[in-house]
Amino acid sequence: MKKLLSLLTAAICAVSLSAGVVEFQFSDGVDSGALKTKMEQNVSKLLTAINAAKAQNTDINFSGIDISDTAIESLASSWNTVHFSTEDDFIVDHCISRKRPSGAVKGFQLRNIGLTMFPLDDSYDSGSRRELVIDFTPAGRIDDINFAMENTEYARMLAEGNTVGEIERRMQILDWCEKFKNAYNTKNLPFMEDIFSDYALIITGKVITERRKGPEYPATSKVVYTQQNKRQYLDGLRRVFKRNSYINVVFDDYRVLQHPAKPDYYYVTLSQKWHTTGYSDEGIVVLVWDFTDEDHPQILVRTWQPYGETPFGPKDIPVL
Repeated sequence: MKKLLSLLTAAICAVSLSAGVVEFQFSDGVDSGALKTKMEQNVSKLLTAINAAKAQNTDINFSGIDISDTAIESLASSWNTVHFSTEDDFIVDHCISRKRPSGAVKGFQLRNIGLTMFPLDDSYDSGSRRELVIDFTPAGRIDDINFAMENTEYARMLAEGNTVGEIERRMQILDWCEKFKNAYNTKNLPFMEDIFSDYALIITGKVITERRKGPEYPATSKVVYTQQNKRQYLDGLRRVFKRNSYINVVFDDYRVLQHPAKPDYYYVTLSQKWHTTGYSDEGIVVLVWDFTDEDHPQILVRTWQPYGETPFGPKDIPVL
């Protein structure tokens, strides 16, 4: 009897240990060989570690994974507000090769990793399913991790590109917008410090609800705009991060316009949903990106307006 119980216990332990193990393979996009194997093993180990942390309600153990500090910090920051696990234990997907204008490979990317979300805070409102984006260096190291925009939105944006070079630049813009959004959600001030130009023009808005005494006077709302420089904006953002236990920012409905005379400048409009512990709003954000240094682009302009108002256009922005 004791022997039978021991065997059953061992079997149960074996099942519980293997339940969260993920095997990942690339279908195409990277040549077979040592690099492909390394990247596949890195992804398998990472996703398995995520599942183990969810099952055991612990922090993610990154030991044995070739991963940068940036990627660790990004994932760990998200883990502080929401846990997650993979939808599947066997995943096959395409490897995206990222190239420079010269044609040299600058890295790789993996998208479409489906996750089931388990919020730690009741204010979480990003849905029960998200997708992970994993960036790799040319040597196969995991270099960054972000939550992705919707696949249909991503595909639409790329389909609007007319040439290979334009499609690659659109991919870069979308990637950096995803990183920018993730920096809000993970309260990553160093990233914000780096991504905004020292001469950035920033216009923020806040919806103020005014209530008068008496039921005959309905509440009214107005938008208060504030023009700020980089330092003023980041100081305010630091206070927002400190007083809110949870921040959720969602971007969608992107539109991209390249400057006709300055080809490295891009005017991007997008829909933003902002939700924190104590405040929520929705509106249109305008970003002007400078991709002169494609590895370190900067935001020259950021504006916000509520829905229903005409967004700031290129003619309204001095830098354009």
